[in-house]
Amino acid sequence: MSQDSQSPPVVRSPPPGATAPPDHVNQPQVYEIFHGSKPEDRDGSISTTAASAGANAAPQTEGTGNKRPTVSDGFKTIKRDDWFRIHQIPCAREGFMTGIVTGFVTGSGRLIAGGKLSKGLNWGVGGFLISSLVGWEYCQAMRRKEKAAMARVVEVMDRKKAEKMKQAEEAARKRKEAAEKAKAEAARWYKFW
Repeated sequence: MSQDSQSPPVVRSPPPGATAPPDHVNQPQVYEIFHGSKPEDRDGSISTTAASAGANAAPQTEGTGNKRPTVSDGFKTIKRDDWFRIHQIPCAREGFMTGIVTGFVTGSGRLIAGGKLSKGLNWGVGGFLISSLVGWEYCQAMRRKEKAAMARVVEVMDRKKAEKMKQAEEAARKRKEAAEKAKAEAARWYKFW
């Protein structure tokens, strides 16, 4: 039987023997979308679907009118003390040293090639920024690679330690059995030879 293109589709029941869908299918999830860094940055239009998700539902923001964070909002999160802790950031020293050397060489090379002072300074600052970022990313990639290698080493060491413990337990069990057997031999009152 074919359906008419004007009529709505017929909803069929599940086949015989089919089970009910899991609970999470009938209970929709409620998520909150964070567009602003602070609650007051959002437009305040928060709605919940308590009827479908229960009393412990997380608030959900409406998709229209949310204020998105800007670069200046990001700079506002930087504290003054953060500038005094730059040396503690992993790979910051390597990135800055790479940037300083590359910026100096790039700017000097531009000046020597016959450029104006302003062009040489611009090239030097650009070289510093780009090479600092590249140096920092390279250092971070090497750190990730080293961490993965260390994790593998620790895994292998743990496996070998577990194998040694198993061998030691097996050896102790065999010694104990041999001692019990020797004790049982000594406890007999007769000997064949």
